[in-house]
Amino acid sequence: QGDRHRPGDESRRPGGASSSADVLTSAASALAEIEASPAARVVLAQVLSATLLAFTRTRSVRDPLPGTAADSPEEALAVLAGIDHLRSSLSAMDAAWQVAAEQRIRRDDARRGLPASRQGAGATGEIALARRISSAASSFSLASARRLVQHMPGTIDSLWEGAVTSNQASTVSRALSTASPDTCRRIDELIRQDPQTLQGKGHDRLRSDIEKMVQRLEPETSRDRAERAARERHVTMTPLADGMARVTAVLRGIAAVRMTKTLDAEARSLRAAGEKTSASALEADLLVDSVLSRASSSETAPPDDSAHDAPMQDAPAQDDPAQDAPAQAPRPRRARPGLEVGIVISDTALLGPEDDSECALIEGYGVIPAHIVRDTLLGRPPGHLRHDEDEHPDEQVSAFYRRLYRSPSTGELVAMESRSRAFPAGLARMIRWRDTTCRTPWCNAVIRQSDHVLPHHRGGPTSYANGQGLCVRCNLLKEHGLWVLAPLTAENRSATTPEPASPPAAWCWTSPHGAQGISWTPPMLSPPTGDPPPDLPPA
Repeated sequence: QGDRHRPGDESRRPGGASSSADVLTSAASALAEIEASPAARVVLAQVLSATLLAFTRTRSVRDPLPGTAADSPEEALAVLAGIDHLRSSLSAMDAAWQVAAEQRIRRDDARRGLPASRQGAGATGEIALARRISSAASSFSLASARRLVQHMPGTIDSLWEGAVTSNQASTVSRALSTASPDTCRRIDELIRQDPQTLQGKGHDRLRSDIEKMVQRLEPETSRDRAERAARERHVTMTPLADGMARVTAVLRGIAAVRMTKTLDAEARSLRAAGEKTSASALEADLLVDSVLSRASSSETAPPDDSAHDAPMQDAPAQDDPAQDAPAQAPRPRRARPGLEVGIVISDTALLGPEDDSECALIEGYGVIPAHIVRDTLLGRPPGHLRHDEDEHPDEQVSAFYRRLYRSPSTGELVAMESRSRAFPAGLARMIRWRDTTCRTPWCNAVIRQSDHVLPHHRGGPTSYANGQGLCVRCNLLKEHGLWVLAPLTAENRSATTPEPASPPAAWCWTSPHGAQGISWTPPMLSPPTGDPPPDLPPA
């Protein structure tokens, strides 16, 4: 196994050159004794070669590790630089093997007689499980790796040598996601000839430089690329600590600039009028207010600021024939649907004496301190920056709260079961609130579909225990190939005997070609105080 030295653990530090040589010799001998196929031994040799290259020809320090003094700052910096160099080399290997895995899975699908349209369709999910990332992240990573390996060999070589960082290679590849293979090859040649041009460039600057190159090389496809990008605009929400969240919007660039400038101007105006809250927090409040506080009386009226939807441009001249063109009709405002907020909270946390140790669950968010929910329902959300206690910031929001009760022994919701194949609305809601996000290992996507863990056509019941929430991508991937979901059951749970209809502690996922991951079943609420926590299964 070889010795491991951790910073600060001086008892493990080799005493001198001979001791260091013994550690290296031991590690090399252990690797040499591994029984594996010739191809597998080549991979291990490549990793060793990359390690040797990273720490002896380190790019970002003056002195590589062998040339530094023990316990010196130079030694620590050389180690960090060597690790970064090694990360670049391993990223090059990772890209090559992602593409190889996809090609091998595709060939295996062909041997099994799958139609051409389905060959390799499950590769993304299997690669995601093996790499311990979400299926969506795997899809982006695989597309980037495919682009680098197939069209940008010079960048891959520079990545292996540490001349390009893994973040830079990823930025270059993603900036070329809509470019033609010929454009990728031409930009790759520029990087191969002079990789130093990438030195010191951060993500935004490098992405901007690549996009300018693409625009210059492919002006004829510019409009198509812009329209395709605009169709992909979206909004996402990421939970943060202490009851906060980050909302990210992918918008048209001009609209985004105008929106941020408007928020900045209004926040500065409030500050000038005496508001003590920080400008950045005011901007966040103004954004929320603009979405949640629209008057219902103007549902069908044209918005007063409809001109803001048009791109910024100079006023047309008096003789401009475009003035006679009919103006585009504003999009009518539709009635706002009632807002259903999925909150799971115990009676004691909601109605009893205040106990800041309890938590609640919010659909689409996850665990949140119960006192934040309680204060919000009472009209005093924590951190609200208006000091008028008589005004509830959400008073015009039509919120609808459903109440469900949990088992006092396990913390699980009361189970439900249906004889139908489709999950009834109430049962689907329970599963969605329990799982919060997609149950595929490593996936954090929003739940879009209710899935039978054991498929219905194989006798799986439509029940709380056999149901799970999945995103659309993962639900489709699960049906491709022979995915096996095995339960981790009672022996891995707490000492309390679970209810028969309760789901297992976790599902162990195994892909058709052997990648594995565990998906824990989230408790709706923590067990009552004093109950022992669930035992973890052996690693």
